[in-house]
Amino acid sequence: MKKAGWIVVALLLVIALTRFDFHSLGTSLRQVPLPALLALLGLQVVTQLLVNYQWCRIGLAIGGKHGFWQMLYVNARGAVVDAITPGVKAGGEVARGVLLVRAVGYSPQQAAVLVTIQKIASLFSFFLINLAAFTHISTRLQTVGGPALQGAVYTVLLGFLGLTGLLLTRAEWIEQRAASWKPTWRWSRALRGYLTTLVSSLKDLKEIKGELFRQFALASAIWLLYPVKMILLVRLFTPQFDPVIVAEITFIAYMVGMIPLLPGGLGGFEAVMASLLMAVGVEASSALAITLLFRFITFWSVMALSLVYIGIWKLRGETR
Repeated sequence: MKKAGWIVVALLLVIALTRFDFHSLGTSLRQVPLPALLALLGLQVVTQLLVNYQWCRIGLAIGGKHGFWQMLYVNARGAVVDAITPGVKAGGEVARGVLLVRAVGYSPQQAAVLVTIQKIASLFSFFLINLAAFTHISTRLQTVGGPALQGAVYTVLLGFLGLTGLLLTRAEWIEQRAASWKPTWRWSRALRGYLTTLVSSLKDLKEIKGELFRQFALASAIWLLYPVKMILLVRLFTPQFDPVIVAEITFIAYMVGMIPLLPGGLGGFEAVMASLLMAVGVEASSALAITLLFRFITFWSVMALSLVYIGIWKLRGETR
């Protein structure tokens, strides 16, 4: 069964690889000085380590026991699954939850709560930044959809932010409702247990002075590193550009990439980023090169480094 799972993962990786234009990537790489490329890759490594630190910090706050490098192994495995699952990457979160139970020793409910809280912090910060970015860029570029599309985007963003706000501010009410619920089915009993543990863990986080704020601040800082990389990359191709607009393009492309169509959001992400870059005056060839390089730095390099780390972890485990 385990071998069959690895075969499926390998096949999905092959599918993802066949959808990427590596010839154009090679051409784009030759346009970037090696020190600049290494600096951008270094920033991506910092980003991944900060994400791992966030997982560790939340895990410890809810009573988990793990090491930094052990959690990095969990996230590396999750990153590989992220690369082969469409859109919002639910597959990667499921993989992380399973590994937290099997490799780290979490209970199933504890693992689910850790995954949920990290996702809440990450997506709340992402959608809040996207709300500001979309509001501003839609007044500057006519290419960012019509009233119907803008209305749909605002509905999704405000809906998620509202639900998250409700979860954080009405935790006691949700806990009382869950406690009074008398489920009859096995899955409903599991759901009640999960909700009870989730709300209890959120209350524990809120009781640690400033911890919830620090989690949202950390998630925001992690997301803001992506436009920093994008701005540095664009500067290598064109000296004249609006860094605020470039940052907003980055977030909107990621938002479109979350739509579950292709593995890792491939296709939609590239199309939106390249078209918006051209809309703000970047030459078509440069826009394509920037998009491919950014995807290589933030997506393919993460997958490659994750596979290397998984291999090292496995080898160390076999030699112990």
